Amino acid sequence: MPETIQYRPRLIEQLITNERLGKYKTVFKTTNDIELLGVYLWNIHVGSAIYPLTCAAEVTLRNSIDYVLTRRIGYFWWSQDKKGKKLKYKSFNPQTLSEPDSVRKLKENFQKAYDSRARTKPPIQKHYSFIAKTDFSTWEYILDNEFMGDVPKTGGGSEPLIWTAKHLKEVFTGTWPSLSAHTTLNYAKNLVSTIRKFRNRISHNEPVWKKFGVDTEVDAIKHLHEKIEKIEKLINLIDPEKFKLLEKSGFFKAAYRACSSEEIRRFQHLAQTHSINSIDDLKGLVTMQSNSTLKAQIGNEGITQYFLIVT
Repeated sequence: MPETIQYRPRLIEQLITNERLGKYKTVFKTTNDIELLGVYLWNIHVGSAIYPLTCAAEVTLRNSIDYVLTRRIGYFWWSQDKKGKKLKYKSFNPQTLSEPDSVRKLKENFQKAYDSRARTKPPIQKHYSFIAKTDFSTWEYILDNEFMGDVPKTGGGSEPLIWTAKHLKEVFTGTWPSLSAHTTLNYAKNLVSTIRKFRNRISHNEPVWKKFGVDTEVDAIKHLHEKIEKIEKLINLIDPEKFKLLEKSGFFKAAYRACSSEEIRRFQHLAQTHSINSIDDLKGLVTMQSNSTLKAQIGNEGITQYFLIVT
């Protein structure tokens, strides 16, 4: 039972800290340590439910982009090749060494990935090994407007940069938010930026529900649902089949189920216990519920209790 745990002083003051828990108490209006630690553990539970979706979004995005660019430009498309060609961008100026922030950071990310692989013995020089080692931000930078349009060609005329409508359509095969390639590129980049920053909060053990303007439990849950929706939109934009795979495997349902008041009550040991005395009781219980975790016991003795996941 939660009452048998000694919460103070060491567990709360030292191992978690009052500073970390202060916002939980304010937003979720907890009245005792059991409720406070319950919502803290709920936050961990939410992160574990959403993290696989952020990973799926990152892997799907980088592989889709790399698949298209390697076929258009060649392997190691971000670096100088044997012919002396470099990754071109819109505002390139041979008279200055300065580069736009997105271009510079893109190159730095690939250099870090290269350095990481070069430390292995023997050094791994395969294309896919560099792609797998890149930071998530790499795939946000490559979606910058600097890589869309045309640039002057040596000897006259012009040549297209990475992002033409055709190649953008090969990366993002789902329904576009607009017929405009520029609009779609910006839309995708904004989704990636939001998801990447959210993934970082999960990875760094931050309160995943925290945001300016989130002042209540209702606000927190709404905020989390919005994040899941953005992940859905990005994956669906890249490839509807990948979205269906995750959807039919229950990943999105699990994330939404975790982000609910019912789950908070469960971790606070405040969930309602449902007595089940017959198959009809069980059928009636699960029929009335949708995508939730229910606390149940057989009969009224309450000796053994169960959690039923209704999808």
